[in-house]
Amino acid sequence: MTTTLKKDTSIETLRGLAIILVVIGHVIGSDSDGGMKVEDDSFLRHFYFSFEYLRMPLFTVISGWVYALRPANSGNLLGFNLKKIRRLFLPLICVGGIYYILQSIIPGTNYSYELADIWRILIFPYTFYWYLQALFIVFLLTSVIDTLHLADSFKGWIILFLLSLMALYFRNVFISEAIPNYFGFKGGLYLMPFFVLGVGIQRFKSFFQNKIFIWICSFMLIDGVIFQQLVWYGIINTQLEASGGIGLLIGLVGVIVILRINFTLKWLVWIGSYAYTIYLFHSFGTSGARILMHKLGLYHTVPVFFFSLFMGIFMPIIVEEICDRFALTRHLFLGRRFTFNHSLKLKTTSN
Repeated sequence: MTTTLKKDTSIETLRGLAIILVVIGHVIGSDSDGGMKVEDDSFLRHFYFSFEYLRMPLFTVISGWVYALRPANSGNLLGFNLKKIRRLFLPLICVGGIYYILQSIIPGTNYSYELADIWRILIFPYTFYWYLQALFIVFLLTSVIDTLHLADSFKGWIILFLLSLMALYFRNVFISEAIPNYFGFKGGLYLMPFFVLGVGIQRFKSFFQNKIFIWICSFMLIDGVIFQQLVWYGIINTQLEASGGIGLLIGLVGVIVILRINFTLKWLVWIGSYAYTIYLFHSFGTSGARILMHKLGLYHTVPVFFFSLFMGIFMPIIVEEICDRFALTRHLFLGRRFTFNHSLKLKTTSN
């Protein structure tokens, strides 16, 4: 017997917001050599810096929250992880592979790679597709933990959350850059605390809805953001990291507070329903739009930014609508089940 869970529109709204922030981040670029190559003292660089510690944490916490609705168990552990392999690694190979080839052969891209090394995208992190490998590690670990019922109680969950933070600290201190990042395990250690937090927010609502706790998190978030901005303006001379210290604190308490802001915007819910496909394909749109405008002699920051953002969001939506109509493309490029009668089901349902 299968059950259909009604989607929480406030969570779907946040999912839409999260993927827009991700796309904006990649349009701008993580530094002056990526994306639009904006100056380090520009408004867009400041915008990137201001949301740097919230984008991926919010995306990951939502993934943990959704997972907790239908967690793995002893009866479906193998099937659960096989589905995640299909959902994550087929698009990694097919979509990531096409992107790798295009980056290698098309002039005007920010980075280029040797075609002979394309096999590396499955073993090592490749651009933003690192997230797929890292997320699979998180799913694998969490599914085993849930199968053993180690995080069913609040005490068990707290222990798991603290262990995930300790593992991240161990990564930061003891695992050097020289150690190969096989299958993105370093990214998995970074994502794990946020995913576990999302599971806890869904599983232990009474604790995370406690007003005193939310106020404490809010004050910590405000203090963290003020500290972050003081660093940006050079008043405090220190280096912030997403995986530790103030950066990690902003990510953890920030998503707790954000998930308590229950609001729904239909257009964000709609975009959120395409979030995974947008993540997979957005860089085709953002990079293509930027290269096209430069070929046309248009370099002004504002039109390049908004056109790249528009293409990064809506081109993947069009791609999903097309790929979802055919069994092979929906399987390879979206990671969905291989079903010949999918289109027929859609038409029947709509009627």
